[in-house]
Amino acid sequence: MGPAYQRTTVRADLSALPADLAAALRDHAESRQLTITDDLPAWITRSINPPSSSLTGKLFGRRANPADPDSEHQTLVALHPTHLLVVVSGANRGISALSVPLAVATVETPESADGFAVTGFAGQDGRPGSYHLGVGEPHGAECLEAVRAAIMAAKNP
Repeated sequence: MGPAYQRTTVRADLSALPADLAAALRDHAESRQLTITDDLPAWITRSINPPSSSLTGKLFGRRANPADPDSEHQTLVALHPTHLLVVVSGANRGISALSVPLAVATVETPESADGFAVTGFAGQDGRPGSYHLGVGEPHGAECLEAVRAAIMAAKNP
């Protein structure tokens, strides 16, 4: 079985984001009193959930990841000087934004090379939550290293 998603990650120009992503990013940042400038490092990943390759999946018109309501979605990762901001957008899932202070975040890279997890987001029962950020070529590794370096710098000023 191949990867569940086909992903492409590129550097993002915050001044040229689609209107819905830009509004969600700015609204979320404003609610946390964070100033967003167009020169912040940012990446956007387009994740395509291809049709299933199994016989049953083809028969029922399923996707490789049947739990995902969208055939594709986009994830924006922006590095504010003090926070990691994430905005996810898909036709069925809608748009959502979340953030975590860099000083409390950690990065985990799973054995598969399809992305990385960031822990430290608000979770349940007083425990930190974790969020998987899928990345792809050509700039996924750059995104991961920039996030990792920003977290390390925030913890070691």
